[in-house]
Amino acid sequence: MGNSQPANVLIVGAGPSGLILAHELLRRGVRVRLAEKRPQPSHTTRAFTLHARTMEMFEHIGVAHRLEEVCLPCPGNIYHFQGMSEDQLPRTDFRALPSRYAFYYKLNQNDFEQVLREHLNAQYSLVPEYGTELVSVAERADGVEVGLRHAEAGDVEHGRYDWVVGCDGSKSRVRQEAGIGFTGQRVGVMAMMDVEIEAFPYDGSWVNYFISRDLFMLVTRLPGRYWRVYLSDAGAMTEAGNPRQSFQQVADQIGIGMKIGEPQWATQWEILNNIATRYREGRVLLCGDASHVHSPAGGQGMNGCMQDAFNLGWKLAAVVNGLAEPEILDSYERERRPIGEQISAGAKATHDIVMAFGTGLADRIKITQQPEWQDNSIRLISGLAHHYREAVRIPPGLAPVPGPAPGERAPDALLTAEPRKRLFDLFRHPGFTLLASPGDGDRGQLSVIGQVFDEIRSRFPGLVATRLISAAPAAGFDFDCNLLDTEGEFADRYAIGASGRLVLVRPDMYIGLSTTLEDAGRLPEYLGYWFRADVCA
Repeated sequence: MGNSQPANVLIVGAGPSGLILAHELLRRGVRVRLAEKRPQPSHTTRAFTLHARTMEMFEHIGVAHRLEEVCLPCPGNIYHFQGMSEDQLPRTDFRALPSRYAFYYKLNQNDFEQVLREHLNAQYSLVPEYGTELVSVAERADGVEVGLRHAEAGDVEHGRYDWVVGCDGSKSRVRQEAGIGFTGQRVGVMAMMDVEIEAFPYDGSWVNYFISRDLFMLVTRLPGRYWRVYLSDAGAMTEAGNPRQSFQQVADQIGIGMKIGEPQWATQWEILNNIATRYREGRVLLCGDASHVHSPAGGQGMNGCMQDAFNLGWKLAAVVNGLAEPEILDSYERERRPIGEQISAGAKATHDIVMAFGTGLADRIKITQQPEWQDNSIRLISGLAHHYREAVRIPPGLAPVPGPAPGERAPDALLTAEPRKRLFDLFRHPGFTLLASPGDGDRGQLSVIGQVFDEIRSRFPGLVATRLISAAPAAGFDFDCNLLDTEGEFADRYAIGASGRLVLVRPDMYIGLSTTLEDAGRLPEYLGYWFRADVCA
């Protein structure tokens, strides 16, 4: 990684979660080694969706513009129940999302991972070490001893790291070596292929689910020449060993009316709904598929894995850099396990609509006709509804205020239209962001905010960016610190009252604390949860 010093953290697995975790550690100065068992980067698509919350994360990281070059926007999903007229088909339409990314992106996972690898190499000179397989893990008092087998030489390298993170998938060797269980159940079988298609009679920009009593097929166009086709049925799947023939037979039985060509790539696997019994064993942590797997229905898997890494990265970096105690890492599982369970439940709910083989279509259609089904589905699948409200710690006795609550996603807002400035622009740095609004602009409130900013900068130097958001320029605050809310969206979306507000946003763009100016004294108490007392001035 362009640094002769040994790595602090060994990340095992260079898939999406490993790449994101590496980025979040490197941007905070942590030395990283990224080991990958595969001999080379994958050339196959596998996962193919990026949802709104994930794109917000990539905008924060600074690669959203590159990903947009290799993606296709998708309005949502259409559920083609056999025998149902076209004008009655249920849809989950993501264009209703309260986000700049009011859709989701379709892409080839191999292209997506390449963008992330190029970014890591360009910014931090980090390249995954392919053909490097973890073979042993042993925790010691001062670190973790590991054995890494190099495929080309066949030798085993022994080394010691402060922390080891398993991002090595559902069959995680790290998880096995750490003695962590992986409980759950098999919920089905799935086959998929990337293939050229002729005479598809529907809109390929949508993800089309075709559903009969005992058959399911997904069809959508990917960037480039190929289409993604999923297949699941109540029988023996591709038992004849001829995937093209098997897929064509199912397409004909459902009545899609398309012609399937020779697959560019095809695979088949068991669908598991499993979760690790714990996410951490001492100095060994699990992330992504190593900690939870579920049905691909809804396309949430890769997104959830990367959000795991986004949550873990800033916390682990704080520990490695001596800013925080290791106990803050317990918040990783406390916050992300419920999300993993929520993703699994949401995926299973979609799974039960499209792959509940033997269940009558009328019962499945009835689920899609419930009043809140559309809105709940898109907000959960997109990740915008994921929150940590029940898991976060806030100072006891703090009075609740209107607007986004601690543990909820910090919503974006357009501050000025010309030149264009958005709230998310203020979060593009590795630390916390303290947003302050004087409400009706009273001079006394501005004075309080100035004192709060001075105290936070003094007690937590370099750890919290302070930003005033006001309707008009305020004396005493410099150009970078004072942003104007000329559009009123910030005041509206954060329910800012006349008496003003302080909103502390975490490095992963979730609300840490929201309070009145009168309770400003509780901010250091909250920040004390995250930072060691001896690093705060």
